[in-house]
Amino acid sequence: MSQKFQAKFKLKNGLNVLFVESHKSPVVSIQMWVRTGSADEKKGEEGISHFIEHLVFKGTKNFKMGEIASMIEGSGGELNAYTSFDQTVFYVTISKTFVDTGLKAICDMMGFPLFDPQEIENEREVVIEEIKRGNDSLGRRASQLLFSTSFKKHAYGIPVIGFDKNVRSWSAKKIKAFYQARYAPENMFLVVTGDFDSKEMKKKVTEVYSEIKKYKTKKVKRTKEPKQTKARFAVEESKFEQSISYLAWKAPSIKHKDTAALDVLALILGQGDSSRLVNKLRIEAPVVNSIGSSLFSVQEEGLFTVSMGYGKEQFQRALTETKEEIAKIFSEPPTEAEMKKAISNLESEQYYSLETVDGLARVAGNSEFLMKDPNYLEKYLTQVRKLKPLDVVKAAKKYLDPKTLSMATMTNAPKKETEKILAAFIKDYSEAYKGFKVPKALPSKPVKLPKFSKLTAKKPAETKRIKLSTGVTVLLKPSEETHIISVKAAMLGGARLERADQEGLTELFGRTWMGGTKTQSETQIYQEIEELAGAVSPVAGRNSIGLGVEVLSPFEDKASDLFFDLLANPTLPTDVMERERSIQIEQIKSKNDNPSQLCIRDFMKTMFEGHPYAKDMIGTEQTLNKIKNEELKTFWQKHLFRSNTTLILAGRYNESLWLKKIEAATKGLREGAAPIGKFPVGELKDKMVFQKLDKEQSHLVYGFRGLTIHDPDRFALQVVQSILAGQGGRLFLELRDKNSLAYSVSPLRLEGLDTGYFGAYIGCSPDKVSKALEMMKEQFQLLCHKKVDDQELLRAKRYLVGRHDIDLQRTGAVANSILYDEIYGIDFNETFQMAEKYFAVTADDVQRVAKKIFNQKSVISLVGPNNPLK
Repeated sequence: MSQKFQAKFKLKNGLNVLFVESHKSPVVSIQMWVRTGSADEKKGEEGISHFIEHLVFKGTKNFKMGEIASMIEGSGGELNAYTSFDQTVFYVTISKTFVDTGLKAICDMMGFPLFDPQEIENEREVVIEEIKRGNDSLGRRASQLLFSTSFKKHAYGIPVIGFDKNVRSWSAKKIKAFYQARYAPENMFLVVTGDFDSKEMKKKVTEVYSEIKKYKTKKVKRTKEPKQTKARFAVEESKFEQSISYLAWKAPSIKHKDTAALDVLALILGQGDSSRLVNKLRIEAPVVNSIGSSLFSVQEEGLFTVSMGYGKEQFQRALTETKEEIAKIFSEPPTEAEMKKAISNLESEQYYSLETVDGLARVAGNSEFLMKDPNYLEKYLTQVRKLKPLDVVKAAKKYLDPKTLSMATMTNAPKKETEKILAAFIKDYSEAYKGFKVPKALPSKPVKLPKFSKLTAKKPAETKRIKLSTGVTVLLKPSEETHIISVKAAMLGGARLERADQEGLTELFGRTWMGGTKTQSETQIYQEIEELAGAVSPVAGRNSIGLGVEVLSPFEDKASDLFFDLLANPTLPTDVMERERSIQIEQIKSKNDNPSQLCIRDFMKTMFEGHPYAKDMIGTEQTLNKIKNEELKTFWQKHLFRSNTTLILAGRYNESLWLKKIEAATKGLREGAAPIGKFPVGELKDKMVFQKLDKEQSHLVYGFRGLTIHDPDRFALQVVQSILAGQGGRLFLELRDKNSLAYSVSPLRLEGLDTGYFGAYIGCSPDKVSKALEMMKEQFQLLCHKKVDDQELLRAKRYLVGRHDIDLQRTGAVANSILYDEIYGIDFNETFQMAEKYFAVTADDVQRVAKKIFNQKSVISLVGPNNPLK
């Protein structure tokens, strides 16, 4: 079952500490949880917790601005933080070799921040850029509207990030006072998970964290939300192409006995493609582009929500059908299959979440924060296992009450028209609610869950390649350290095989792939995979297509049957294709809602003009409307043949079971010709593309032609990227930390079969675009003209190696790395040799490759309200 925690103790200064050992990977997660969030702020302080989250990275007693990030990344680690309504969390994930570095970094940030006035001034602009970025986001705006509508007095109604006028006003004295009042050791706890010895770790933690001074926490009394007695709604008329609506009912604190039943209700109603809302409004007919339900369960009163994204003309129908599906919880209570699926998925989440040290730490931290019991997950799952259908129906009747309903809508439809629809819905729902009758009894059987065998900590086996009698290649990477199995198949081709008039076909194929087989309907497929608490994922890319399944070992027999049925026998039904086409076209129409994606799309079209990489994977409305069902089937046949099909089995799989089924599924495959090899790459000239878009921020990409996936210089170019990337990288330090140009800035890199690109992206205020571009150019040319010093080069290499090793904690990531190296003609063992490759790169290599890339012609793509680069 869930991982037990080996230690929980308290230091003399009041800091609580939790340990859990996991020796699956040589990685450690260190997380400091602070029992304060935006809901603990008073008037005028809104957003100060989030601001402090930024500021503790800006210098401490022992480290100057940027040194902590450089130190962690130079030790192969990741460093970050987040602020929520209830807590603020700071975390490091790092190799066990450098665990002392991670412990020291978190301690200094939590115990000894400087709050230097000049750094505060610099960071104000960064946070204001983050606020602007949120204002340009449909999802962020809609979420804020939901919470401000649902909570009129409680601080949950105020954005965690706060308001720009506050950010501009706080003095260093005010910030430090708030910090000292809430960031006391007694109001924090440390979670350490991963590959270490608890006795040795206790000595380290005690020595390092005892330095933090003990001082008293200022108690904060939150304003209570008055009892809601009447449904309410809010509408914000927006310029976004798509509309988003929320329906939300007040839900109890996570400590309440009804939480488990509401979690199961959320799963049955709107989580997964076989759930009631998704099946009715997304699968049966494309009434919405997306829909789901969830439980926002926190330390105080939360929300049970239904969210939907849609075209404005479908709003009335979407609400009507949502009401009908809620009503069916009473007229058609949860079935035995639905209960089993929901409970099995909640049960299985623990195995997926515990695959990484970060997952372990999150489970422990949440349980300790909310329940003061790091092992609470097991107690909660005991409640879940005891649930009956009647418990779920009772919870629905108790909490989906129209008196506690709040609705929030962001739309480009006329406000008065939308308000009229919402008012009518509330009236209709209130009438329908009167008819929601809870049965006196419902038939139920105990949900039988599979048994999980004991795990073993064996040394990971070497990867093997075998060729089956059918001509298909299979790679084997067994592991006994988790119950997770990842099986993937891949074939060369993808968007490279589209004709010019078929742009978007690959994406449409991927969306249609799970629409049915010769023996199962789409509904049956979704039902089965979700009952198995797994996921089947089609992949439709620029260079290949593929299909993957991730499942837990007790479910592998049924999951393998479903996987191979989908792999060998998809029927690609016309009705499914038409539905997915319409949704794909809706997403094309709403492209202006994602200006950063628009900017990168324009960059790709210009950089690779005349080459398949210039295509927009989602296609155009014109090309999609021309695609016929037979073209999908022809496209599939171009990929599926013996020498073009490679599979990988990774994790705790039964080898003989899978190999037998692979043989059976592929024995009828035809011989085939190799997919198209090389495409010519035209000569690039200096170009700039601008698209006017009325947003608060501009989005800029500046880049050059890059390398192929086979180029021996690719490792040096990845080191160049690492020098520029991360919080300790040059772009972040120069453009964000020192000059406060943006919240988001990063290098970009793509290596392809024929060519690639390398560049940088920034999202910033329009008046900062010119300076941002100038500084990007300056940083690129600096790499050409001056050799990187040994210390910075070592940081870049370690950062790459550490990120790679951290990623490989996941079975699916291991499978992907091996499989795609194999099909693209790279040694499949390369993913386990990356440290050697990176550490072989010299300063001369970095400078040489920088000159090779940055002295070429360039492309500038800009999306925003104006063009200062003319």
